[in-house]
Amino acid sequence: MTCRSFVALAFAAIMAIACSPSVGKDLKPVEGDSFLGPADAKVVLIEFFAPTCPACKSWHDKNWEQLKTSYIDTGKIKFVFRELPSHNPPVDASIFAIARCAGAERYSEVIDQAFVRQEAIELASRSVEGPRPALADLAKTFGLSAAQFESCIRDPANVDRIFAVQQDAQARRVGGTPTIFVNDREVPNPTFEALAREIETALTAP
Repeated sequence: MTCRSFVALAFAAIMAIACSPSVGKDLKPVEGDSFLGPADAKVVLIEFFAPTCPACKSWHDKNWEQLKTSYIDTGKIKFVFRELPSHNPPVDASIFAIARCAGAERYSEVIDQAFVRQEAIELASRSVEGPRPALADLAKTFGLSAAQFESCIRDPANVDRIFAVQQDAQARRVGGTPTIFVNDREVPNPTFEALAREIETALTAP
């Protein structure tokens, strides 16, 4: 199962638009990707994901630690986080913004913690109070003040980032999250074993 892809138009409001039916022929680089591993690695793994997506959490819980230990921490691959709001777009976009404002060195920690808190954040989203306090608490955990949190989720650069990723997802015909590519080749059913096979093949390719 994957979470359906949407575009978050603003972090403070619940909005989504349908994807354009047109698909670009050429893939364009997305600027400012957060990533782990060597910037110039021979093998690049890109994950389109969303922190409120249950399927993304399931993939993360089952595969992330083994992938990180075997291929990221050893410097064999570059792992790219490509931010695609898919389950709860405004909350996803806000978490992405928090992760970016926390700093590149803590980006993956924010995402890890967002997955840990996924159920609580989703419950908060359905409450009268809404998700804002839960998101502010996530931001506070990573050293962001209330004012910094508010500024972060309203930053136009973060909104532009969501649109850039959406365009890339359309060009790649990404239908949902998580979707994972190894050197621009989509890996269906991306278990650790399936990804390891693709990575090893790419590592030994001329």
